[in-house]
Amino acid sequence: MANYREISLPFAGKSIRQDVSAQGVSLAAQLLYNAAVAAVKDETLRMLELGCGCGIVSIMCALSRPAWQITGIDIQPHLITLARANAAACAVESRFEQGDILNWQGEYDLILANPPWQKAGHGILSAKQSRRLSRVELACTLPDVIQALKRCLAPTGLAILIYPLMRAQELNAEIDNTFLDIIRQDRHLGKKPYITTLIKIQE
Repeated sequence: MANYREISLPFAGKSIRQDVSAQGVSLAAQLLYNAAVAAVKDETLRMLELGCGCGIVSIMCALSRPAWQITGIDIQPHLITLARANAAACAVESRFEQGDILNWQGEYDLILANPPWQKAGHGILSAKQSRRLSRVELACTLPDVIQALKRCLAPTGLAILIYPLMRAQELNAEIDNTFLDIIRQDRHLGKKPYITTLIKIQE
């Protein structure tokens, strides 16, 4: 039986549950959300979150940007069940579906992703399978994420990725080999440095 802990959201009276056996909610979720709402106004658009986990980023976006039509996907079915329950508890209409980044189809005006960061074969693996899938590039890699953007991003759309700063050079090189352009990158320094990258299709 899954164990949960409650996470308070920065909205009055709103909280979600997190499966403690899965990847924990971190500062990266807040940084990704901040980048999204700073970049895009509350206007009707189709948003996709790749690897939504318990749904925290999509749900915060729905609370802050109610005009957005939000879909979150994750390969792990129990996390989709949890994300749907969290959305219902927060009274938002975000759609959560079990899906694979490798073959998801659709056209979206905004795509967000806080994907697995740790390369397979590097570092210590968690004993918990759900956490391994969320943290390590076992089911999808950085190139897979870029391919998903190429496949699903609308011609005038925007994508925002968050990765650890140490993978910035690799990320930039991967994007250089596509028809995508980096609009801007923001570094978030601290104990765990991150980089948020805003991406669009080349004009």
